[in-house]
Amino acid sequence: MEKKNIRKAIMTTALIGGLAFATLGCSCNYDMVDFKYNFNKAIIFNGNTATIVEIEKWTDYDGEQLQIVTKDGAIIITSSFDTKLINDINSTVKADDIARSILGEDAEINYLGQGKQLTLTP
Repeated sequence: MEKKNIRKAIMTTALIGGLAFATLGCSCNYDMVDFKYNFNKAIIFNGNTATIVEIEKWTDYDGEQLQIVTKDGAIIITSSFDTKLINDINSTVKADDIARSILGEDAEINYLGQGKQLTLTP
């Protein structure tokens, strides 16, 4: 009877330890627990210029690559170092506010979306 309880305790400890290792030891691996975030716009920076695009869907790849599909159907491959993904639908802070806060008030900001191109001047 005592051997059965010891085996049960060892199995339980091994199971809990394995589960703890899988969730805590590999927490940096986003494939283990993949979160889905919803973004409606991307701000792509190039020097003193920011281009804001409306996102239909996006995918990230190993490394820093992002693939953005715009609402117009255009596909953009960009670096996450040069791109900020945002959701400003329910926010008073909009994409052009974020771009200006990063680049400054004299930055050139282009807005691409649904067949329109608009350049916002300071």
